[in-house]
Formats: sequence, structure tokens, C-alpha cells
Amino acid sequence: MLALGAGVCALFASVASAQTVRTVISAPAAAQQTLPAADAPVPAHGLEQWLQRVSAAARSMNYSGVFITQRGDDISTSSLVHYVLPQGHFERIETLDGQRRIMVSLGDQVRTTWPDYRLTLIDNQGGQTSFPRLLKTSDGEVDRNYRLERNGQARCAGYECRVSTIVPRDDLRWGYRLWSLRDSELLVKAQTLDAAGHVIDQVAFTQLSVNVTPRPDVVRDSLALPPGYAVEDMKVVPVTLQSQGWALSAPVPGFKTVGVFRRSMTVGGKSSDVLQWLLSDGLASVSIFIQPSAALTEPVAPEQRVGGTLALSRRVGESWLTVMGAVPERTLRRISDAVVRVQ
Repeated sequence: MLALGAGVCALFASVASAQTVRTVISAPAAAQQTLPAADAPVPAHGLEQWLQRVSAAARSMNYSGVFITQRGDDISTSSLVHYVLPQGHFERIETLDGQRRIMVSLGDQVRTTWPDYRLTLIDNQGGQTSFPRLLKTSDGEVDRNYRLERNGQARCAGYECRVSTIVPRDDLRWGYRLWSLRDSELLVKAQTLDAAGHVIDQVAFTQLSVNVTPRPDVVRDSLALPPGYAVEDMKVVPVTLQSQGWALSAPVPGFKTVGVFRRSMTVGGKSSDVLQWLLSDGLASVSIFIQPSAALTEPVAPEQRVGGTLALSRRVGESWLTVMGAVPERTLRRISDAVVRVQ
């Protein structure tokens, strides 16, 4: 986990990492499109359309399994259950090694529980997703910033998969190699690639069952609040950059603001308030966290890195700024250097 600061402030980075905020394509609309044959030629501007189907499969199917996440030398394993229920999309993710963390979402509510701290954090912000969903925006940005190549077929997690590479059109973003099921396009494995094609990060199912029958007991037990745990509500309020007094002095090609939120919570009597500013190029995302420097009780390293995810921190007036994302360092520094106070 990349920490924003000591104590409570680190939870914001943890939640942002575990529940990467994205603009999600609605499953019904995307699912109505006809899936192409596995080796069909890719239209000139077909990347975003295909990624819509990949995201739709992840939302519209019932599946469960175990996946690994590798960021540099850090490897973790998690279990995942995803059901489509009458009351909304249900998902449960639990880490199986390291510090235990359980994330349960139903509809717009997300609960993240840390048993070691006997703490449950409730976040009522909608539009939050996890692997194997991928697409973040749907306004043509993906096709402007990337192109799609097909690389044949390969087995992954026991399934025949289509292998595809998403190639960046400039040096401001990484590439991706994806394995998806031939019949449904459900994402099974994803790798982040540097400019030389080396794997930086990857996430992949090692065990996967599709079209499973939802288990009511799993849903019931997951939604029950653990007895004796502290329960804290994270208040998430959409705001505008203008109202908060922040801006970019120069645009970074391909990256646009997709959300600005004021996040606040109180844990153990200590209040914390953080502004989260989200930028995306359609696939890659960058989070800008801004909080009062007086709220930090311990020094924050100016640079933290885990695999392909980098966090850059610096003081701007009376505020502490942390810019975090799985993008090339030059891109993150351009974004960080461009953040300015305008009032």
C-alpha cells in the first residue's frame, strides 16, 4: 500500500488502491452488441468498443475465483466472488496473504474491513470497480491514446483465451497485454508493459469458475457487520476544482479530469479530510490527493514506488499534495508539476 501519511490518512490511499475509481460502462447497453469472432480483424477505431464488451462481461456474469496481483517484487493473492442480483451487483474480495482486508460491495455501497484493526469503513460512492473490469471512460479517449493488436490464443486459468495487446500512441502511458475468454470476453489476465515490452505489473486468475449460481449464504454473511468492530462512514461529496481552488497550469496530453471528490471520515476521534482529484486517459488513471499539511503527524517520503505504481509528494503552500498512478514517471511528474493553487 502506498501511504499518503501516517495513521488515518493512509486509509485513503488504501481505499483508492483497493477500489480504483472508474467510470463504468453500463452492462445492458454494452451487452447488446454482437461479439466478433476470436480472430476477426480489428476495426480502425474498435478498441474502445471491444473494451466496452470486456467491461460488460465482468458486470453481467456470475463468477468466482482466486487471482494474484504482482507489483514489482510484491505478490498478493485474493479471492473474488461476483454475482448479479436483483438488488444490484454484489462483489466480495478478500486478501489471502499479508494483512487481511475484505471488500464487499453491493450497488453503490462499498465496505472495506480490516480485521486486524477491527475496523469497517463504509464508502457510499458509486462507480467503483475492481479486476476484471477495465475501461474507465467512454468518450473516445481510448482510441485516441491507444491502438489494439491481436496476438492469437493461449490458455490461462484452464480456459482458451484471446490474447490482445493495447499499444500506446505516445510515451506518456504504458501498454497492456490482455487475456480474455473467447466466448464472453471476460478478462482473465492483464499485464502492464513498459516501453520495451517488459511486464511491470500483472493481475491474473489462477482459479476461475464462470456462470456460477449465486449463494445466498455468501451474500448474507458478507453483508453482516462484524460484531465489536468500529464502523466509520466515509463522507464522499462531489465538488469542483474551481470551488476548491486548484487547477492544472498546463494540460497533459490525453489525460482529463473524470472526478473530484471531498473525502472525510473520523476514526478513533481523529478527523481526516482529503480532496481526491481523478484524471484518466480512458485506461490509465492518476489520483491527486490534497490535504492540509498540518494534518500530517509524520514525514511523508517525496517518492514511493510499488511495481509500476509511483507516488510523488510535495508541499504546496499549506497543503500536502500526493500524485499517484501506474503511469510512466515522466507523466506523473508532468501532472504533479502542473498542479497549482488558484485561490
